[in-house]
Amino acid sequence: MSRRLRVPCAYQGGKQRVAAQMVDHLLEAAPSTNSRFYDLCCGSGAVSIELVNRGVDPSRILMLDLSSWGCFWSAIGSGTFSMQIFNQYLADLPDNKRDIQAHVSAISSLPVGEHEAELYPILQACSFGGKQIWRRADSWANACFRSYWEPTATSIRRSPANPMQPSPDELRRRIEALAEEMRGVACLNVDIMTLLDDSLPSDAVVYVDPPYQSTTGYGFDFDLASFIDRYRSTNTAPLFVSEGVPLNDEALLLTFGGAKGGISGVRTGKHQEWLCRF
Repeated sequence: MSRRLRVPCAYQGGKQRVAAQMVDHLLEAAPSTNSRFYDLCCGSGAVSIELVNRGVDPSRILMLDLSSWGCFWSAIGSGTFSMQIFNQYLADLPDNKRDIQAHVSAISSLPVGEHEAELYPILQACSFGGKQIWRRADSWANACFRSYWEPTATSIRRSPANPMQPSPDELRRRIEALAEEMRGVACLNVDIMTLLDDSLPSDAVVYVDPPYQSTTGYGFDFDLASFIDRYRSTNTAPLFVSEGVPLNDEALLLTFGGAKGGISGVRTGKHQEWLCRF
């Protein structure tokens, strides 16, 4: 592969900073060189992207997400994502960064329409704090967008905060690469519990990234304990679950790199991420 793939945009709960550590364990657990990897509640796709960066063929990856991320990845994997439509959405963005917030707010007030896959990553890239924007029937929900921000004399952060992260040009570059290199992945835009209707292959490796316990701001949720119990009753393939707290005695605490973040620069700590095998 000629270029390293990256997640499309910032996303609260995204696993890009710990994906390499997670994939180390997923690859180690693979029973064969042709094992199939299941990335459930895949979101922005950090784990699947890291698998492909490591040389796993996209055809060996099945992603699943009930949100608009599932729609996006389904289009990427099937080759139906329209770069022409996506580029037109980008071209319609105002040149003045101060006007982008109002522009995407107006778009998000319209019915979702037939180009959900192409529009969603742009809206999500503009989301305040990277919080998840989701589709509720034909409307966008939780659509709260960043404004252009410049530091004041007393601000700890000294650089401006752009309304879109990454920039339109960088978002285009990332998605062009994903459309080329991730083609062939399968993605189900369905509820995770439907996966338990049939047993999975015994040589599969399954990873689940559920919404953090005791948090709000996600459009979809499910009973994680019930899923684990039902999965283990009918499947022998290893199951990995990431969570903000340890779920069993064998949970591994992952190491975050990078800055603590926060627009004010005053956040005092980072949340924890645990990888638990069942």
